[in-house]
Amino acid sequence: MDVPASIEIAKHTLLSGGLILAIGTITGLLAQKINIPDVAVFPIVGMLIGPQVLGLIDIKADSALNQIILLFGASYILFDGGASLRFKVLKQVWITIVVIATVGVVITAALTSIAAYYVLGVPLIAAVQSLMVRSHTVSVPLRTA
Repeated sequence: MDVPASIEIAKHTLLSGGLILAIGTITGLLAQKINIPDVAVFPIVGMLIGPQVLGLIDIKADSALNQIILLFGASYILFDGGASLRFKVLKQVWITIVVIATVGVVITAALTSIAAYYVLGVPLIAAVQSLMVRSHTVSVPLRTA
């Protein structure tokens, strides 16, 4: 008897989500124990468990599961940032925030566009247009055809 496709998708979603949560939790605890910022360790572990190395997780960039993970991740980051924001501190650093959010974005977009053009061979207009519609804080998967 064949298993319906919806059941297979649900199993893949639950397994992938569970693995990501379990490995992410263990990685975060390990990073804390050896006193390394977890932000530096998560991408390395993600590459290790991804399809190019161990193949434990293979989530397509345009899949619904990827969108759900990004939505929950971004929501948590924004919630945590908002919940811990202190207006007294914000008044002291607002100039730095404005500079990073304007000049920093322009510099990042320019350098990344140039790198995409020279290193990856992306047409310059495509590299510039691609970065114009994305925030510098959004992770953009780079794939070669």
